[in-house]
Amino acid sequence: MPGARPSSVVLRLTCLAVLLLAASLRFYRIDFQSYWNDEGNSRVLAARDAPTLLRNAAADIHPPGYYLLLKAWRGLLGESEFALRGLSAFAGVALTALLYRLGREWLGRGAGLAAALFGAINPFLIYYSQEARMYALLAAASAGSFLLFEKLWPQRWDAWRLAPGYCLVTALGLYTHYAFGFVLIAQNLVAVLRLAGPWRPPSGASLFRPRSPVTQWFSLQLAVLLLYLPWLPNAYRQLTGWPAAREFHPLWQSFLDLARYLAFGRTLQTAEAIGGLAAVAGLALLGLWLQSPLPGLRSPTLTLLAWLFVPAGLTLAFGLLTEAFSKFLLVAAPPLCLLLGGAFNGQRSTVRRARLLKLGAWGLGFGVLFFTLLSLHNLYFNPAYFRDDYRGIARYIESIARPDDAIITHAPNQVEAFAYYHRADAPGAAPIYPLPETRPLDPARTEAQLREIAARHARVFVLYWGDQQADPERFIEGWLNANTFKAGDQWFGQVRLATYAAARPATEPATRVEARFGAQIRLDGYALPAAALAPGDILQLTLFWRADAAPAERYKVFVHLYRDVNAPPVAQQDGEPGGGLAPTTTWTPGVRVADNHGVLVPADLPPGDYRLMIGLYNLADGARLPVSVGDTISGDRLDLGNIAVRP
Repeated sequence: MPGARPSSVVLRLTCLAVLLLAASLRFYRIDFQSYWNDEGNSRVLAARDAPTLLRNAAADIHPPGYYLLLKAWRGLLGESEFALRGLSAFAGVALTALLYRLGREWLGRGAGLAAALFGAINPFLIYYSQEARMYALLAAASAGSFLLFEKLWPQRWDAWRLAPGYCLVTALGLYTHYAFGFVLIAQNLVAVLRLAGPWRPPSGASLFRPRSPVTQWFSLQLAVLLLYLPWLPNAYRQLTGWPAAREFHPLWQSFLDLARYLAFGRTLQTAEAIGGLAAVAGLALLGLWLQSPLPGLRSPTLTLLAWLFVPAGLTLAFGLLTEAFSKFLLVAAPPLCLLLGGAFNGQRSTVRRARLLKLGAWGLGFGVLFFTLLSLHNLYFNPAYFRDDYRGIARYIESIARPDDAIITHAPNQVEAFAYYHRADAPGAAPIYPLPETRPLDPARTEAQLREIAARHARVFVLYWGDQQADPERFIEGWLNANTFKAGDQWFGQVRLATYAAARPATEPATRVEARFGAQIRLDGYALPAAALAPGDILQLTLFWRADAAPAERYKVFVHLYRDVNAPPVAQQDGEPGGGLAPTTTWTPGVRVADNHGVLVPADLPPGDYRLMIGLYNLADGARLPVSVGDTISGDRLDLGNIAVRP
């Protein structure tokens, strides 16, 4: 930078430092977590040829723009987590640069730097910059569209060299995600307000001549519509047929949740962020107050407010402020960063006020930073906020794998993420069965498939996810609970991994037992097909319960295997009857309940004799029910005898 002024050199170095910070936060641990469900869909679509990709996108709920870009990106860099998520990370860095440009042109140089910094560290933006999905690109496209929108709008409507850029960027946004429609609504609201206000047409122009602002704006929107026209029928069909689960909450709570998402993202709860939200509100109000002393219809302040409040308001109005759909708010995150950056603008600052305003801005800024760091720590290090861990599921299954295993991915699109980590075509690998095959589920066909799987395999692992969409009646889980032996559940993020022994349960007790649990529940008997097992086997036990009166409490059944009955169990399975689908509060008095339980014998369990014991405990407080055989109370668990573990 020879000959550059010192201030110019410092400015460039500061901008570079902010961009490097944005890149560092977005690429840090970007491949630490596995692909989750939707990312698996992105990976598979990007691997297909363009015509197939377009057909698949038409059958999905998202437009194809991001997938086509990802396909080109994948061709250059591959499909590892680092590679595919890199596209979103670079979109996030580009958004940071756009925030500086927008802030500098709309609010001033200092405000531009501050806005870029707030964008660089924003946890909401970083979260989706580390995901192989379209949302980081959506936010960047909204910023690019608004930058060109404001450049085209001023009194000099002769800047038409920028019009093709505006149309292309806006069309790209529409092809990226349907939430970009919020951006167009905001822009058209600003346009209507400005066109309805006083304006002076250029010399020789009239309302119906090409240089009229009304005609020019209409022409721009028509050009965008023509670019989007090939996809418009698909968009209409998908949006009108989309079964979105909507939620509506009290207005004040919704407002707090919305602000928390925009400022601190998904990795901090609203109750934890109240102090940070107060700092955000103070900084945003200060930034708004420091804008142009003439915030009229032609001021970028109007654009900024419409950009923030239209997407936010529509998200609330449509009931989309949920964990699943909060990402649609990303289009409103950039204007919040700009408002926060505006607090560091020097306008309206007299000499006497300058120090006080600067002190207030920095104090509030550090308050925002503190809560931002809390959210970022959760993002990178707190397992409670990690994505669904398909990599962990694959490693667990492979660690205990047997030749006769099978895997069911409940909700078929799970296979697209899971199959990246579990290669079913590898020698000896368990096959994957995506079920159900159709939505809505076909009960007869699905039952036939389940019977075939159970007949061909000894153990079945099921990945449950998205039950409400794929299997709202829980048909698959109900069939497995009734026809196999469930050995337990484990959670990997939002995915529940259940393990089953695929064996036909008994329909009558093989051993009669007249045992009573508490005052209302008795055990008629049980069936235990095998009392000798090998490490890695699943113990199969069917308990036959009967209630004398309808239980008022929910109880869990525990099945424990002990080497020493006075020590903790070496293996166990705890769960509500019927695999959780037949809780005790639903039992009919006098009607027998067949309850199947499996216990996975650890692969490293030493050979020897073990004691099998069962019992019931209250789901609410963990208190066990007393067990009595005849007139004798025998403690809080029932001994079912020895189990031999052989090599």
